[in-house]
Amino acid sequence: MNEPQKPVLIRPWSWRSALLDIDPGVLAVFDDDAVSRPSQSTPGDRLVDREAVHGLLDGTDLADDVALLRAFLAVQAWGAGVTGTRTLRHTARAFAHRAQLLSALRTSVERLRDANGTAALAEAYDGWRCPGVGPSFFTKWFAYAGRRAGRDWQPLILDDRVYRALNTTLDVRLVDLAGSRSRAARYRAYVEAVHDWSRTLGVPAERLEWVLFRDNGSAASEPGP
Repeated sequence: MNEPQKPVLIRPWSWRSALLDIDPGVLAVFDDDAVSRPSQSTPGDRLVDREAVHGLLDGTDLADDVALLRAFLAVQAWGAGVTGTRTLRHTARAFAHRAQLLSALRTSVERLRDANGTAALAEAYDGWRCPGVGPSFFTKWFAYAGRRAGRDWQPLILDDRVYRALNTTLDVRLVDLAGSRSRAARYRAYVEAVHDWSRTLGVPAERLEWVLFRDNGSAASEPGP
């Protein structure tokens, strides 16, 4: 639980190769030293940490198309690391539907940042419409772009690794928590549950999300004492 979350290694050249037709101003996010820093081990690679992406999103002008897409690309790269070749293709597909992507990004941010109640989580989930960006990655966007300071809940990431930890390690079924098979309702129930655990344990909800991600369902298979 005390292990720090390490920066994510990204390969900007891979992204540039996959996104040849993207605005240079959007791709310039990979050269922004406020977002990432050069890797000391591999020339050309860079390291990006969660706090830097939060800082980028907090300062992004949502009315500026290039700034919004820069922020989205940073989240995608952070989420994929160096193992996400499939994510490169999916991201290129999303950019090929630029107008739809921009609309999905803005609509979800407005829903989540303006909301006081957690019903907005299900609304944002159910309302996401953009080819190439599925729940594992649009909930990453929610977690970064949908935050609002001072609120007692924030969006969280719900990807396949978190699902495995919930199901296998904790034996938690979101269908049961939500009382519904709706994926949107399950996402809302997940975020509410993690925030409840956060208050009980005195551990930030974002930290618990990362612990679940890191576990990836593996703790359940470890031999007992």
